[in-house]
Amino acid sequence: MKHDTASTAPPHTGKPSTPASTGTELDMEVLRQFRIIFKSVRKHFQEVEDRLGISGSLLWALSEISVRPGISVSELAKTMSIHQSTASNILSKLVGLGLVSKTRNGKDNRITGLFISGQGQVKLGLAPAPVRGLLPEALGKLPYATLRDLHKNLNVLLAMFESADLKDKDTPLAEI
Repeated sequence: MKHDTASTAPPHTGKPSTPASTGTELDMEVLRQFRIIFKSVRKHFQEVEDRLGISGSLLWALSEISVRPGISVSELAKTMSIHQSTASNILSKLVGLGLVSKTRNGKDNRITGLFISGQGQVKLGLAPAPVRGLLPEALGKLPYATLRDLHKNLNVLLAMFESADLKDKDTPLAEI
């Protein structure tokens, strides 16, 4: 019988301690769950690339531009939770492929609106669901309390990683 050690585990203090899961197989079961998540995400991205010839990041951006015609690069970055320079790189690829066009705003020429092309609509119509990707879609369906607890617990886990690089938080999953 497995026991839930998460509720009785001491808070992480940054000091080495005895693993909270000693005597159980819970840590290995959680590791298996991460493997399933990573493998599923990778499989979905591979299906996107095989079917459409574009990455999952490009597909997600394409879908956001489709549902928000005229969206700016900064708004796209915020919507996808990526750095603005990453969104600009994604946009350059989409424009280069003829899937998206940029149009200057008549009131303020500094602002560029993004629009999906007919070819982009065709790609989007052929895309496997979910177009945002498996993980963002699943996270968006979680109840708020569950998502809040997951966030808190993942922060505890990340605090244990000496090599965690905070700039990685803005890297699209399809590029990891």
